[in-house]
This record gives sequence, C-alpha cells and structure tokens, in this order.
Amino acid sequence: MKKIVTVSLLMILGFSMFAQPNKNVPGPSKINTHLKVFNLAMSSGDINTAIGALNYYISEQGSNTPYADSLAMLYMQQGAFPQCYYWADKRLQVKPEDNSLLEMKGLCLDKLQQPKEAIVIFEKLFGKTQSPYHAYKLMELQYSIKRLAECVVTAISAEKLQYKPEYVMTYNVGDQAGRTYLQAGVFNIHALALYDLDRKAEAKTYLEKAVALDSNFVLAKQNLAALIAAEKGTNKINTNSPPPNNPANKQN
Repeated sequence: MKKIVTVSLLMILGFSMFAQPNKNVPGPSKINTHLKVFNLAMSSGDINTAIGALNYYISEQGSNTPYADSLAMLYMQQGAFPQCYYWADKRLQVKPEDNSLLEMKGLCLDKLQQPKEAIVIFEKLFGKTQSPYHAYKLMELQYSIKRLAECVVTAISAEKLQYKPEYVMTYNVGDQAGRTYLQAGVFNIHALALYDLDRKAEAKTYLEKAVALDSNFVLAKQNLAALIAAEKGTNKINTNSPPPNNPANKQN
C-alpha cells in the first residue's frame, strides 16, 4: 500500500535528558582537575573536551556517579549513539527506573536500527509517564515496522491525554522544515496507520483534525490532498512503494 507521505520527523522534547548536562550534577570541584576541565569546557560550549574530561574522571572515580548520566547525555547531543547507549544501559543497572536514562536508551536503540527493542522501552515509559511525547514516539516506532493495530491503540490512548500549546514538534519535508503542535503530529500518524489498515474514511477524519488544529501543517495537508486525490481516482496507488524511513530523530 502506498504511504501517504514518507518524511523524516524531528521531535522537540521537554524532558530532563535535554536539560543542560550538568543540571543535576554537583558544583565545580575545588580538587579534581578533570571536573575543573569539564566545567570550564561546558561554560565555553566545548562538548568534545567536556566528554573527554568526564571519561578521565570516571576512569579514576568509577562509573557509579551522576557524571556518568551527564556523559550519556553529552554523547546523545553529539549523535554518538553507541556511546550514549553504553552509558545509559550501564547506569540503568544501578537506576533501572530512571526515566531520562530509559528515554536515552530507547532513542539510541531507534537510531541503531533496533525498533522492536526501542518499542519495549517506550511502552514502559509511556505506561509510567503518560507523556504525550512518549506516546508519539511509541506510535512512530510502531508505525515504522507496521505494527499498525498497536499504533492505533496507542493513538487512542494518546488522544485522551492533555496537550499544552507549548507541546510542539518540528518536521522535515525534503529540505524544508516546519513546526506544528504535537497533537497534530499524533493525528497525522494515526491517520497513516488507519490508511494502511484500509480505513480510509477514518484516516481522512484524523487528517482533517490535524489540519484544523494547524492549517500550516504541511505534512497533514499533503497527506489529506493525496488521500482526496486517491478517492477521486487521480492518484494511482503504488503497491510497490518502498517502506518509510525510520522517522524519529529526537534532539534538543
């Protein structure tokens, strides 16, 4: 079945993992040279030096320290997903219910092309937090590997949540970037899943909801136009269409 649209989505999250890496870490050390270097590097925005300083510090002091969490966050910001995964997974052995570490691990699994494992993480997170962002990410992962019925179930749960105007996401269509309300993004993916389940009338309804919420939401507008064109027989369905790219790249 033809995908209504194949794009790359970029989410903006409001969780602690995207706070400043040293937010929950003790203040500058008056003794340890590596922490002095770390704090100086962070003050100047030199992330690579900060990462190096934390590696030296942890090699001396051991990994049972909040600075290991900070190191995982810095690797995430740099797009070093194998390294972020290593530290997030290691720290989860000590703090297995830490939401920020779970989120980082799930995002890394997604980026490392392990969506099934990432789904397990985000199912746990969404069950704990009932966060619209976690719901969206779970839907996105489920849709990416064609767990369409599961995606619809998650979408129904997501629609019962409360959304604030500041809950937003950014998306890319080719070289163009846009921003929309997170709830509109939920409606859009819900529609995609319904469309692929051959529930086109319902899909159209959700696309109309997305556009009504944000008339400038290009993805939903394109999807709605494609669906209407298909209804009129002017857009032939291409059954050999390739699967969509794994869509999410969560960043600060």
